[in-house]
Amino acid sequence: MKTLLPLLFLFLFTTCNSKSSPVSGEGDNGQMPCIDLAGNLNNTVPSLPLSEAVGKVDIVPLETTSKSFIRRIEDIKVTAHDIFVFDINEGVFRFDRQGKFLNKVGKKGEGPEEILSIWQMMIKEAEQEVYLYSITDKYCIKVYNFDGSFNRVALQGRMENVFYGPSNQIFSFKNHFFLQQTLPVLRIENKPEIWSFALTDSCFNIQKKFYNPSLAGKDEEIIENCAPYYGWKKYWSEGRTAIDTYDQQLVMKYAGVDTLYRYNESNQNFEPYYTLLSGEQPPFDMAHVWVKDAAFFKYLWVYDFYDTQKYLYLLAGKSNVVHTFRYDKENGEVRVSKKESTIIERPFPGSPNFVFRELKKRFELQNDLSGGIVFTVDYKSQGKYWIDECNPSDLLEQIDPDELKTEEVKDKPARDKLVQVLSKVTEEDNPVLFIATLK
Repeated sequence: MKTLLPLLFLFLFTTCNSKSSPVSGEGDNGQMPCIDLAGNLNNTVPSLPLSEAVGKVDIVPLETTSKSFIRRIEDIKVTAHDIFVFDINEGVFRFDRQGKFLNKVGKKGEGPEEILSIWQMMIKEAEQEVYLYSITDKYCIKVYNFDGSFNRVALQGRMENVFYGPSNQIFSFKNHFFLQQTLPVLRIENKPEIWSFALTDSCFNIQKKFYNPSLAGKDEEIIENCAPYYGWKKYWSEGRTAIDTYDQQLVMKYAGVDTLYRYNESNQNFEPYYTLLSGEQPPFDMAHVWVKDAAFFKYLWVYDFYDTQKYLYLLAGKSNVVHTFRYDKENGEVRVSKKESTIIERPFPGSPNFVFRELKKRFELQNDLSGGIVFTVDYKSQGKYWIDECNPSDLLEQIDPDELKTEEVKDKPARDKLVQVLSKVTEEDNPVLFIATLK
């Protein structure tokens, strides 16, 4: 085994120094591109401009009426003509692309065409359908038309037998549906398989399962550290699997795995797409225990990624610093923008002095298109849009309209629209959305 290590190191070194192809995701020598993050920690830039990835930004104030008052946004989806806002308390609102309220989708209740609560919202733009997934209505998925009218029941009463834990999601990609779940494991009576992804048919029957390679061979150990038995000593959790669907390609990264995988529709497999070099990584139990030790944050840990035409962005953290890496697909160059943040520490009530720790992190780019404030990607939609949700009170506090009028930007009409919005919006109004359309 020891004799293979120099060869493995040489292979990785050669791969990481190969020039990558922006089309195939393979280097000139046919090998998978390798992005050296740890080796480029000092290759810093002051900021990363939004215009490198985005063609335009629309500033959209969401209309505030007695029927469309938003309290707490859970998700936002954007299509060519509509904006869907999922409020965890109020349900799903539909606006047009100028922010005018059109209708609500679905009606709260226990009737056959109603839904008691919503766990997740999915949009099928081509079919003009909204899928609402509930885990309290006997695990149902009900489908509504864009105008809010009831269409059909897509699923009733089966999902509780499919997922092994509480952190489950369903998402659509083209004509496919995928199930996604992460640790912890709650259903242990049947010794469940610890899978992370599953491809389903249109009736949500599982066709194929996919497994996080970092969990391989650890099923028994994972089950031993699941919620029913953790007490104050054992409780393993897992970061979510990062997903991106830019340019009609499904790419994902399992938590704790330094590989990006791309979905191959022809053979229905996730295949390695990019390899990441993040340096020394924390031990498995340190990375997966829910109550993180402070030592975990000394490692460079990749949380998310954002794909675009020319660049691949990777959001990572080390100590109390958020690192935003920008990988150039054409020449393989890596740059990083760093921003000091905070490791949030919250004592856990009733525990023996346990402290819950989490790095506060956001993917931010300099908004050199409309100006005003940094652009924060709060939501991704349809593989085409990035959405920054802003409270009017924050905008009014942070932006001086007179200074904004003279700010140098690449899209002056967008800047002028922002100035106009600031002159009319009040602190009690619904959020203002910055909707970026990717190149």
